[in-house]
Amino acid sequence: MISRPARFAGLVAVPALTAGGCTSPVSAPAASAPAAASQPSAPPASPSAAASDSRTPLQILQAGVPTESSPIHRFSIKSAGRPETGVVDARDKIAEIDGVGHYTNPTYTETTRILLTRNKSWLKVRTTPAGMTGLPTKWMALDPQKLKLENGTPFLYVAESDPGYTEQVFDNSSDVEQTSPGHFEGVTDLSDTGAGKILSAGQLKALGDKADHLAYTAVLDGQGRVTTTTVRIPAAGKLKASTAVITYDQYGTAAKPKLPTAAEQVKAPSVVYDMYGYATDH
Repeated sequence: MISRPARFAGLVAVPALTAGGCTSPVSAPAASAPAAASQPSAPPASPSAAASDSRTPLQILQAGVPTESSPIHRFSIKSAGRPETGVVDARDKIAEIDGVGHYTNPTYTETTRILLTRNKSWLKVRTTPAGMTGLPTKWMALDPQKLKLENGTPFLYVAESDPGYTEQVFDNSSDVEQTSPGHFEGVTDLSDTGAGKILSAGQLKALGDKADHLAYTAVLDGQGRVTTTTVRIPAAGKLKASTAVITYDQYGTAAKPKLPTAAEQVKAPSVVYDMYGYATDH
């Protein structure tokens, strides 16, 4: 993610707890949040306007990518590299990401929620059975300077409007066609996007040269906004064929992430910076 926007420069870079024998984390639905007031959105494009659109199919797709001026929206990313769900409120610079990881030795399930704002960040961890990590069950207020990313960026909201990297999918495209109103297909080169951005490190290695020619489809809503992008990943070696699916929905109506009150949070213990992310000097 991340405006790549620097896109989930913060969120997606946080790996699950480095326990032995862990599997790839899988996404989990976000917990219920208070209903938020709907934000205004642009009126649907008229059929006549669509018919007179002089843009190429690729330009139409690129224009549909969420930006930092887009209304609040939910996202779901299902892939081997980064399964995630959450909400991005770009206008107020708030992002929420939720995930679940399954581990062995010992066996347990870990549910995480991360909240990022322009100047603060929090982490909440729950495990089943309870207490497997020894961390507080309250929101843990993080020091963004201690949980920096690989590129040295503090763990804060940067530009997270496109957490699924659809911009990279489209910008690296060729042979883009509009197959029907709002529906597109093309080919993208993800060989240089880096591990964790749609493809995992294992997928990139297994695919080799195949990573530079991946078929995808994309769907836009009536207002020209990207809703679903599906990248087809072919079988390669021991790698089974699969898909990476990026979904954006509830534009303007998603529930706004609720930030923790003082009573709902504690200072993150120092061990958090060893267990998560790219911990640096602390």
